[in-house]
Amino acid sequence: MKLTRKKLRRLIQEMVRQSEPGYHMSYPPDTKRISYTALVLDDISHQALLQYVPDGWKPIAHHMTLITPREHKGVRLPQRFLNQQASVTATGIVGDDKVLAAVIDTSQSLLPMLGPGFPHVTIATNPMTKGKPFMSNQLKPSMAQQIQPLILTGVIQEILQ
Repeated sequence: MKLTRKKLRRLIQEMVRQSEPGYHMSYPPDTKRISYTALVLDDISHQALLQYVPDGWKPIAHHMTLITPREHKGVRLPQRFLNQQASVTATGIVGDDKVLAAVIDTSQSLLPMLGPGFPHVTIATNPMTKGKPFMSNQLKPSMAQQIQPLILTGVIQEILQ
């Protein structure tokens, strides 16, 4: 098994956080109905991201995935995290001809993530090139254009199928 820096960082973060009360992931039997867990943005944060939507694109700016559907099989956040307000900071915008996303800096956040390749909020998709929200997972955060840090707030929720 090849251990990348990213995987090592995640393992160290998880190990450090293990001592925090209530942090441990739970493994209940009934997770089949949960599609993913996300920080669902409030309306103010949603509106703040809409300024970056190009003309003709379909706006989304709905959530930041914490646990992806692939990782969700048998894994849930502890109950104390659910329905709690949280905030994250958008520090850049990255995109291609299909999809546009806000890059999220989680270095100061205690939000647990078993999610996408990099923390982000899909802002918009381009219907002309058949862009889909999941395509934001393939973007490269290193190519992001830096923006004035933008605080995004929302509520942690399990999104059901």
